Amino acid sequence: MMETWLEAIAVAAFVALVVGILLWLRSADRKLAKLLTAAEAMEHHTAVAKEQVCELLDPMTATMRNVQKQLEGVSRLSDATRRIGDSASQLSLTVSRLTTELNDTVERHAAKSGDKLRHQVTEAMDWAEVGYAVWHFWQTKRKDNRAAACSGHDLGQDTTI
Repeated sequence: MMETWLEAIAVAAFVALVVGILLWLRSADRKLAKLLTAAEAMEHHTAVAKEQVCELLDPMTATMRNVQKQLEGVSRLSDATRRIGDSASQLSLTVSRLTTELNDTVERHAAKSGDKLRHQVTEAMDWAEVGYAVWHFWQTKRKDNRAAACSGHDLGQDTTI
């Protein structure tokens, strides 16, 4: 009879062990199901975030291309402005040289002609000097108008040219 009791206790212990293992497996299955649900939710959120980032990248790429084109345009405009400035400087230097040469030539002729033509030559030189001063003033004002037209960010393109 003792054997039967021992067998019954062993069977009961085995059944309790199997029930315990089954309960543990069921709990682990529930936790695994929760983890799987959380992973699916994270996957869904990640897909939504990826779509949003892709939607932002297309306009940003277009904007960057636009900025690059505008920077290239500004670079070309800056180069053209520099060349125009160089040309104006060369023109001013040439006019200055011509004026100096004209003065020297007039002084030589005046020295040869004597006092009779000296008065007329002096008057002509005064008029030439006035003309040069007016031309120089006009050039300076023209440069100032260009600079003023482009000086502010809210001002438009110079249309006075």
